[in-house]
Amino acid sequence: MSLVGITDCLEERGNMTNKKMSNTVTGSKADERKKEGFFKRFRMFFESTFIVLITAAGLCSVRSFNVPELLQQFASTQQRLALTEIIAMVSISVAGLVILLIRYSAHLRRKMKLQFIAEEDIKRLAFFDSLTNLPNQELCHDRLEHAIARAARNNSKISILFISIGDFKSINDKYGHEGGDKLLQQAAKRLSNELRSGDTLARVTGVEFLIILESLTPQDNISDIAEKMLAKLVKCYRISMQEAYITSNIGISIYPNDGEHSKELIKSADTAMCFAKEQGRNSLAFFSKELQEQVNTKNKIVEQLRDAMERQEFVLHYQPIISTQSNEIIAVEALLRWHNELLGDLAPNIFIPIAEEMGIITKIGDWVLTQACRQNKLWQQQGYPGIVISINLSVMQLGIKDYASTVAAALDDCRLEPQYLELEFTEKTLMKDVKQSMVQLKYLNILGVSLAIDDFGTGYSSIKYLSKFKLNRLKIDGSFIKNLPESAVDVLATRAIIALAKQLKLQLTAEGVETAEQHEFIETCQVEAMQGYHFSRPVDSQAFTQLLHSPTWQ
Repeated sequence: MSLVGITDCLEERGNMTNKKMSNTVTGSKADERKKEGFFKRFRMFFESTFIVLITAAGLCSVRSFNVPELLQQFASTQQRLALTEIIAMVSISVAGLVILLIRYSAHLRRKMKLQFIAEEDIKRLAFFDSLTNLPNQELCHDRLEHAIARAARNNSKISILFISIGDFKSINDKYGHEGGDKLLQQAAKRLSNELRSGDTLARVTGVEFLIILESLTPQDNISDIAEKMLAKLVKCYRISMQEAYITSNIGISIYPNDGEHSKELIKSADTAMCFAKEQGRNSLAFFSKELQEQVNTKNKIVEQLRDAMERQEFVLHYQPIISTQSNEIIAVEALLRWHNELLGDLAPNIFIPIAEEMGIITKIGDWVLTQACRQNKLWQQQGYPGIVISINLSVMQLGIKDYASTVAAALDDCRLEPQYLELEFTEKTLMKDVKQSMVQLKYLNILGVSLAIDDFGTGYSSIKYLSKFKLNRLKIDGSFIKNLPESAVDVLATRAIIALAKQLKLQLTAEGVETAEQHEFIETCQVEAMQGYHFSRPVDSQAFTQLLHSPTWQ
C-alpha cells in the first residue's frame, strides 16, 4: 500500500462507484419502462386528451346549436320528469366528475411516491455500501467533517481507526468472491457490534474500514478499543461450512493532534496502519510526528532507488569467511551497498525491504549475482586459490519460476564453476512457501551450487522441513555469538544449534565473531567456519584482494 494519503485515491474510486451505481439505477428504471405497454406508459396522456376532446366538443356544440332553445324543447317534451330525477342525474354527473378527480389524484400520488423511492435508492447507492449497508467513503467524509466541527465547538477529541484486512486474496481464491463477500459482511457485523453510541463505521475500500470515535473522554482508552476490535476481527469465520481466518492491522490518528481536517486525519491513520503492517500481523499503531518523518524518508528512498542502477550507485563489498582450523580464507560473502548523493550511504536492511515493495529487488538481485560471479572468477584468474562466494537471495527471487536457469546463465556468462557459488536464504524466505522453496532448492541442488540457511535461530524453521530442504550449510546468527562465552543461555543455545546441524549433516558457519574470546570458543565447538569484525569488516574488491594476498589476522 502506498504511503501517500489514501484520500485522493478513495475519492476517485468512490466517484466511479457512485456513477456506476447511479447508471445502474437509471438503467433498471429504463428496463422497467420498456416492459410496460405503449398505452399503459402513456395512459395519463390519453386520458387527458380524451377529457380535452370531450370539453372541446361541448364548447363547439354551444357554438353550433341554439342550446337554450333545445333545452326549452327538451323541457316541454319532458313535462313528466320529476325534480328528484333531475337532481339524481346531476348528482350522478357530479359523482362521476369527483371519481375522475380522485383517480387523477391517486395517479399523481403514486407517481410522486415512485419518484421518491427512486431518489432514495439512488441516494442509498451513492452514500452507502451495497454489500455491507455501511456508510461509504463519501458519507464517511461528510460525517467526519461534522464530527470535527462538533469537537471544535466542544473542545473534545476524535479518534480515527483505519482498519485493513489481510490475507483476503487467499479467501477469494479458496471460497470464491461469494465467500469473500460473506466474510466481509461478517467482519462488518462484528465491528458494528463493538461500536459505542454515536460512533461511525464505514467501508472505504474493498478490504478497508474506517471507524470514527467521537466524544472521547480521558477515561476512554483508545488502545483498548482498537485491541478489542482487532481481537474480534481475527477470530474464526464460518464460510461454506468451513473455518476461515484473516489477519488485520489498525492505524490510529487523533484530532486535533494528527490533523484538523478529514483528509489529513484519514491520511495519518492510513500511514499508521502501513506502519502497523510492517510490524507484523494483527498489530496496531498510533500516528506520530516521528512516524511521519519515517514515511517522508521512505518516500525519498523510493524516489532515489528507482533509478539507482542506471546511475551505477550500487557496489559490492566482501567479508571473508575463515576456516577455524587453518585461519585461512575459504569463502567470502558478497554484500550489497548503496551510496546516493542525496541520501548518503544506506544500510541494506533499510533499502532492500523497500526494493522488495517496489518490485525491483529481482533486477538488483540479478546484478548482484552476475557481479559476484564475475569478481570471483577474476580472483581465480589472478592466481588466488578458488574460494566460494556467497550471496543472499530475497523471497521474491526464490518465487521466480525456474530461478535455477537464471543462476546457470550467470555462471555460464562468467565461466564460474557452480561449486564456487553459495546461495543464502533466511528462514523466513524458505518458510513463506514451503512447497515452492523445496522445488526451487531441488533444481539449484541439481545445478551444483551450495545452499545455506542464513541467520539461523531468528526465524521459525520447522526441523521437519529443514531436513527436506537439502541444504549444505547452516549459518548461526550473530545474536547468539554476541554474548559468548559469558552468557550461559547463549552457550546452551549455540551448542544446541551445532548439535542440530551435526545431526542433519550440515556444515556450520558462525556469524558475528568480534572478539578473541568468541574466536576461541567457536574453535572448541566443531564449527567449520567463522566470519565477523574480528577478522575483517566488509571491504571493497580492491581491499579484499589485499586480504587474499596477506590476511591481517594471521
